Amino acid sequence: MRGQRWYIALLIGLMCIIRFSLSAFGYANPPWFMEEVGISLSANPQMPYAIRAWANRDMVISLLVILADKTVIKLLLAGCIAIDFTDIVSAYLSGVAGLFGAADGWLLKLTSTAIAALILELSALILLSRPRQASTQQETTDGV
Repeated sequence: MRGQRWYIALLIGLMCIIRFSLSAFGYANPPWFMEEVGISLSANPQMPYAIRAWANRDMVISLLVILADKTVIKLLLAGCIAIDFTDIVSAYLSGVAGLFGAADGWLLKLTSTAIAALILELSALILLSRPRQASTQQETTDGV
């Protein structure tokens, strides 16, 4: 994230805050996290371990993105997009299969932060992929 324009750094920073804070919450107290998103602990006794694995993954990714320089940030963002997309699809398929019970809003609860991060990641990647236009100040300095 180092060396980026302020608006790209803002998008990436918000994504990292969302990803890291939610992951830290899930890692610190998986049963409470499960209760917040409507996952039954009694029906899914193995889920706290999966949540901790997910949380470790997302905290490490957040740190890698924060510490990344311009040469690797696009690749990391593409990885984050793939991860969030598969998390959304997995949550949807698990809910359709009945793994989360009949609680209203389970899909929104499970995917809202992944969707928010996905929007920020896609926006940042699109902005990074656009060719930079030389400013008129630069052209004047170069004698063009």
